[in-house]
Amino acid sequence: MGNFATAKAVTFLDTELTHLDPNLSALLEVCFITDWDNGTQSIFHTKIKPSQEDLESASQEALDIVGYNDEDWADAPSFDQVADKIAACLKWGPLIAHNAQFDITHLKAVFERNGWDIKPKDYNQKGALYVGYPVIDTCALSYLYLDSDRQNLMVLREHFGLDPEGAHGAKKDCEDCRTVFYNIIGKTLG
Repeated sequence: MGNFATAKAVTFLDTELTHLDPNLSALLEVCFITDWDNGTQSIFHTKIKPSQEDLESASQEALDIVGYNDEDWADAPSFDQVADKIAACLKWGPLIAHNAQFDITHLKAVFERNGWDIKPKDYNQKGALYVGYPVIDTCALSYLYLDSDRQNLMVLREHFGLDPEGAHGAKKDCEDCRTVFYNIIGKTLG
C-alpha cells in the first residue's frame, strides 16, 4: 500500500463558505477528521462567525446552501480565534477532501487575506499556512474507480447508502468524504 500505510496521519477536511469565489469567500464552518497512525482519531469542527464585511460580500446562494443565520452563528468564534488551530490541522497530510482543490483554494485565499504567508519555507513557520502533502480528491477517485456518471457527494451518498441528513454541514460532509474514501480504497485494494 506504499506511503499511505506508513503515513503518520490521514486528514479529511471540509469547508462551508460565504461565496463560491475564493476572492470573496469567508469561512463559515470547517471540519477536520484526522486518523492517526496509532489508531486514534481527532476531530476539529467549528462554525466561524463572519464579519459584517464578509456578509456584505457573501453570495445569498452560498449562505442558503449552508443554512447560515445570525442566531446559529452568534456564539461562533471569529476566524482570528481559530486560525492557528485550522493551520495546525492542515499540516497533516495526506489531506483528503471532496473537490479538494475548491477547499484548499478557498482556505489559502482566506488565510492570505488575513495576513498569513501561504508560501512558507517550512511547516513550522509562525503565521504561515503549510498545506500537507499530498492532497487527494475523492471526487477524482470516484471518477476513476466508480461506475457513476456523476461524482458529487449527494450521488456518492446514495451509491454507498449514506444518510443525506445534514448535508452541506462541514462535519457531515467531512464524515461522508471519509467514508467514501475508505470505501473506494477498500474496493481498489481488495
